[in-house]
Amino acid sequence: MVHLLYGTLALAGFGFAFALTWFLSFNLLLSLLVGLLGAGCIHRWSRRLHARGPAKEALSHLALRQLYRRGGVTAAELANLSGVGEEIAREVLDGLVRRGLARKDRERYRL
Repeated sequence: MVHLLYGTLALAGFGFAFALTWFLSFNLLLSLLVGLLGAGCIHRWSRRLHARGPAKEALSHLALRQLYRRGGVTAAELANLSGVGEEIAREVLDGLVRRGLARKDRERYRL
């Protein structure tokens, strides 16, 4: 699924860069080269974004949503849902506790 996203973004970058150079007085080969370069840049950028993982704000939002829906969540459950490590999930949940948005009951975090 992720490779489909990379391919789509690369194709969009190719189309955008190709369209920018097509109307110039350059030939087709240069237009293709610029299009491929644009696609490569977008592909590399999207892979770096994916490698970083979700932002802490997004994890906080997911944690609050799960706390509301399930009534409680553990760090392991949040890590499993979000695809991050259990340490990061625990940091996010502890941050919610510090801000007064959740409370900790043994290993479970609750609203």
